[in-house]
Amino acid sequence: MTRSSMAGPLTFVLVAFGIPWIGWLFVQNEDLSIWLFPLFASIAGFAAAFADGGTQGLVAFCQRVFGVLSVPRYVLVAVLIPLALGFSYLFTTGVPVSSVVLSPAAMLSLSLGAALVTGPLAEEFGWRGYVQPALLRRLAPFWAALVTGLIWWAWHCALYRDSVFAAPASALRFLTYLETWSIFAVFLVQRARGSVWPAVALHWAANTHPDILRVLLPSVDGGSLPGGSTGWLFYLAAACAFTVVNRGFYFTRQADIAVPHARANNSPKPTLSRGEA
Repeated sequence: MTRSSMAGPLTFVLVAFGIPWIGWLFVQNEDLSIWLFPLFASIAGFAAAFADGGTQGLVAFCQRVFGVLSVPRYVLVAVLIPLALGFSYLFTTGVPVSSVVLSPAAMLSLSLGAALVTGPLAEEFGWRGYVQPALLRRLAPFWAALVTGLIWWAWHCALYRDSVFAAPASALRFLTYLETWSIFAVFLVQRARGSVWPAVALHWAANTHPDILRVLLPSVDGGSLPGGSTGWLFYLAAACAFTVVNRGFYFTRQADIAVPHARANNSPKPTLSRGEA
């Protein structure tokens, strides 16, 4: 990697890790920790795109990550994946289908809108907008997903240092949980031609589905509901099975949709491979 090609990655690390970590380690303010500092993960994606290709690179980056062509169906799938995994886990552990109670009023009481802002929108333009496509230029999707998930996990270290990362076992469970979503995200984003919206939807659904299951299954003990520390092995197995079924996608280098923000020439349209939808 040449010195000039390092401008984007270095900018990303400084913005995505530097600012939030300083805030989480030295600023004791819960609102800032939840609402402000995570935003720099997404801001880093835009800043790195500009560092890579200037104004033209930033415009190309925005055109890709905000794209809506062929996106709605993948957003819908992304929202359904965590709920499908959650219900599947509970039903296989003996929870009867009759336990499901539809409660629109209770559903409306959930802070689902806040969950969309504090994680998905605040982070995904960095992880799946910049980091993932940069890795896809060099790695097959499966490996790019794992590396992206590892970086995503490490980013949380300063935020959860006294909880999730306080013990190796919980840190490992959290890693596998994030890798599960990363495996699904790379598939959805690539199929959506690089748009980040499916990843935003998946991240949102992953964060909120335990609360949704709690409302829909009020008779089930909260400690049994799947999430970062419960059901993680089931979720990971499902992601691995999905990888095996779609192994042609996951273990074949994809077309360079990639990082159109790094293109500073007169060829703005990427060329798709035969296997790309």
